[in-house]
Amino acid sequence: MTTKKQTVNWWELGDGVSGLDTDVNHEIEVQREAIPLIFVPGIMGSRLRRTGTSPAGTGPDRLPNLRWDPSSTMWMLKHVSNTTGAERKAMLVGRTFDPTYLEPDDTNPPGDGFAALMADYCKKFLTPLKTHDWGPLAKIFEFPVYAFGYNWTDSAENAGQKLAARINDIIAEAKDVVGLCEKVILISHSMGGLVSRAASELAGAAGSILGIVHGVQPVTGAPAAYWRIKAGFEGHGLKGKIASRVLGKSGWAVTPVLGNIPGGLQLLPNKLHRTNAGAPGWLTVTEDGKTITDMPRPKADPYEEIYRKKAVVRPSAGEKPSTNIYWGLVDPDLLNPGAILPAAPNSRDQMTEARPQLDPWPQFLAVLDVAERFHDALQKNAHPRTFNVCGIKHETADVIEMKVESKWFRGGDTYSTRGFRGLFTNSQGDFMQAVLQDPAGDGDGTVVRSSATALDAPGKQLPGDRAVPVEHQPAYENARVKAFAIEAIMALCKMHYEDRRHPLGDFPAPSTTVV
Repeated sequence: MTTKKQTVNWWELGDGVSGLDTDVNHEIEVQREAIPLIFVPGIMGSRLRRTGTSPAGTGPDRLPNLRWDPSSTMWMLKHVSNTTGAERKAMLVGRTFDPTYLEPDDTNPPGDGFAALMADYCKKFLTPLKTHDWGPLAKIFEFPVYAFGYNWTDSAENAGQKLAARINDIIAEAKDVVGLCEKVILISHSMGGLVSRAASELAGAAGSILGIVHGVQPVTGAPAAYWRIKAGFEGHGLKGKIASRVLGKSGWAVTPVLGNIPGGLQLLPNKLHRTNAGAPGWLTVTEDGKTITDMPRPKADPYEEIYRKKAVVRPSAGEKPSTNIYWGLVDPDLLNPGAILPAAPNSRDQMTEARPQLDPWPQFLAVLDVAERFHDALQKNAHPRTFNVCGIKHETADVIEMKVESKWFRGGDTYSTRGFRGLFTNSQGDFMQAVLQDPAGDGDGTVVRSSATALDAPGKQLPGDRAVPVEHQPAYENARVKAFAIEAIMALCKMHYEDRRHPLGDFPAPSTTVV
């Protein structure tokens, strides 16, 4: 007796297999479907090199070809820790920002993409995800795991376009291996959420995405980005202080990088940002317990009120009261530190009158324009099947406060280690200082709760959205966050199953409401 072979798509099995000939053996092969899982890391989570180079060796600028490697503690301590702003800028920006300056340090071809990521992502989340037991789902689905490293100094919009192209490549590859693949699931961390949404909503990849699982995403930005440009990265405990030395422990070290790259500026609070209390004003100046400045005002624009204001951190001589805008986001003198020299070896705050060879302010404004256009285009647009997890119960910059105090001594460092003080004179001619206060809001230590939950919507299908007491960077090392990601993937597969089995819309679509 002859045997006839036939392939049947997995979603057709429930209806039986019709039209089979009699008097022959039938061998029915079930066509399974690949749903690739693509992880998109946060800012500084991708290893970067000079474009077109091997990571080994040194370039003509006498700097290593490899420019950022968070996978190697020794490399970061040798090349990044406690370096000057000028050295950091040379490594990550160059003379002026150029989107082609750096690229992910990936293999060619990229394969699963793991090589371009910080090792902890792979070891503690992605590798276990590859071996996860999917139970009954594994009978009809395969879940190959990929990572997408990107140049985080560049705009998230450009990274989103490259992610959209990579999604197409991965779908084609998985289809060749499994036989059927049409959509992927994205899993994002932090800035990776902006990149994922840019791919979905701005680069046209939504139809190739089954859904997105966002972790600790700065949906409307993070006041912590402002805090760090002014004061450096916070450092709590020994581990935090070591991280602060690497990432930048003062405005002198942080501003030359974050102030010159659209990727860094796109993490600032955008026009839709609200505090945990729902207020539009997140930058305040207080005196004797009273708020004397609250910005941005309702229906106002943080770009015009805060970001495009030149920060002048000392008053002009004899001005009473002074009008220097110490609370402006960026001090132009910090943007191009290689052209400015301290007046004395032990006084980094007292600078000479030497002018920078290149005025950095127009370039800053151009990069800021890129960030604003991205914010205006993306807004709160999101894939209709979106799940979010946010971090809570860690002190996070929510309302930035500068507290006015008297300062009888006119010297000192305005950009101290993990601190900032703006100097001015009041109407009586008294010399005053506005001291930046430590973060005290609720969030994950970087992204405030109100921003991470800005895409939360009622009426979602399970597992809904979730808040977890977790810190920002190691979020995907947390067991509850990992479990949420698995639940969200399973929920998306259930929706996909229903889409396949009931294509006429017998089941209600998931909520797409954004609040």
